[in-house]
Amino acid sequence: MECTVPVEVPLATDHADVGSLERAVSSALAEVGQRLWAHLVSELEATLARPSECRACGGTLKANGRATRRLVTLTGVVELRRQRYRCRSCGAETVPLDEALGLEARTQHTLGLQERALYLVTELSYQRTVEVAAELRGWPIGRGELHRWVAAEGVRLEAAQASAAAEIFERGRLPDEGARRGTVWISADGTMVNDRSSGTDFEVKVGLVFERATRVGLNRHRLAGRELYADTVGWHAFAERFVAGCARLGVFEAEQINFVSDGAAGIRWLRRTYFPTAVELLDWFHLEEQLRYGIGPAYPERLEQALALGRAGRAAALADLLTAHAVDLEMVDPELAIRARAVAGYVSNNALGITNYTIVPLPSSGPMEKAVDITVCRRFKLRGMSWLRRGVTHLLRLRLLRLNGQWERYWRGRFEAALRPWPSAA
Repeated sequence: MECTVPVEVPLATDHADVGSLERAVSSALAEVGQRLWAHLVSELEATLARPSECRACGGTLKANGRATRRLVTLTGVVELRRQRYRCRSCGAETVPLDEALGLEARTQHTLGLQERALYLVTELSYQRTVEVAAELRGWPIGRGELHRWVAAEGVRLEAAQASAAAEIFERGRLPDEGARRGTVWISADGTMVNDRSSGTDFEVKVGLVFERATRVGLNRHRLAGRELYADTVGWHAFAERFVAGCARLGVFEAEQINFVSDGAAGIRWLRRTYFPTAVELLDWFHLEEQLRYGIGPAYPERLEQALALGRAGRAAALADLLTAHAVDLEMVDPELAIRARAVAGYVSNNALGITNYTIVPLPSSGPMEKAVDITVCRRFKLRGMSWLRRGVTHLLRLRLLRLNGQWERYWRGRFEAALRPWPSAA
C-alpha cells in the first residue's frame, strides 16, 4: 500500500536563518507524522472484514459508532478513530482495528517508543527520563509506565539467560558461536547497593571477559572483545550464568585463560570450580595494599622485603615473613601483630595466585574495577539512591545490553517477534 500525504511549510520571508528553517522543518515533520498515522489507519481499517458474530456467545454484532483511542508514538500523540461493534445478546464489544494492530486493552505507547524510553532509563534516573522525553520529544511517559516496561523486558531477558544456563548445566549442550583464540582474561567482583526495603545493602556481582587491553591515551585503555555480566543473585547462581555466558563466547576454547581477582573466598571458589584450567592470579594492587596494612608504616625495610618476595611469586616465603613479623610485634604492638597474622592468612589462601606471578607478572584488577564502575556505580550508586533488588535486577539486564553492544540486535528481535499477518480483506 502506498499513500501520499500533502504538507505545507510556511516560511517567513524576513527570516532565512538556519534556526528558523529548522523550526519550520521540525514542525512540518510532526504534522506529516500525524497525518500519515491518520491516513494509514483509515486505509488499513477499510480493508478489514466486518465482523458479524460475537466470539463470546455467538450472537449478532451491530455497529456501535466510532471511539477515539490515544496512542503515544515516536512522532507524538495520535488519536485513532476506530469502528466499534456490540453484541445484541451479551453486550460484549469488539474493535476489529485494535485486534488487527495487536493493541492490547491498556496499551497506550508503541513498542518503538518504549525502546527509546528504555534506552534513556538505562543511563538516567526514572524521573530524569520522564523529563527528558517530554522536553526533547514531547512524549508523555509516566514513571510507573517506565517501571512496568523495565520489569517486563527484564523478565524476558532473565528467562533467556536462565534457558542458556540450563542448556549447559542440565542438558549438557554447549553453544556454537566460535572459539576465542590466544589469551582470554576473566575477572569477577561484587559491590554493595543500598537496599530500600531493609535499609541495609545487597551485593551486585559483576563478571568481565576480555582479550587484551590497548592503550588509547595517557591513562586510558580500551578492552578488546569485552563482555560484561552482572546479577543480584547469590554466588552459586551467578557463577552458573557467568559460565554459560563464557561458554557462549568460546572462552573455554582459548589457549590460555587468566583469572584475576582480589583474593576473596567466593571468587576463588568460582575460579576453582568452573575454571579449573585457568591461571589463578591475585591482583597486585590488593596484595600490595594488604602488605602495607599488615606490616605497618614504621617498618619500611620489612615492607620492601615483602614486596620483593611478592613480585618474585614466592608466596610461602612471604607468608613466613609476615608470621615472623607478627611474632616480633607481640610485645611491642599487639594490634599490628594481629593484622600481620591476618595478612599472612590472606597470602596463604591466595598462594597460587601469587606463585603464578612467574607466569603473568603483577596482574591488575583495574579493568574489573572499571567494569564495576560503569556497570553498577554510575547508575545504581549515585548520591541518595536506594533500590529494591528486583528493580536493580531488571534494569541491569537492559543496561548490559547497551554496554555489550547488543541493544540493536535484541530490539530487532523484539520487533520481528511482534510482526503479525494482516487479516484477509473483506
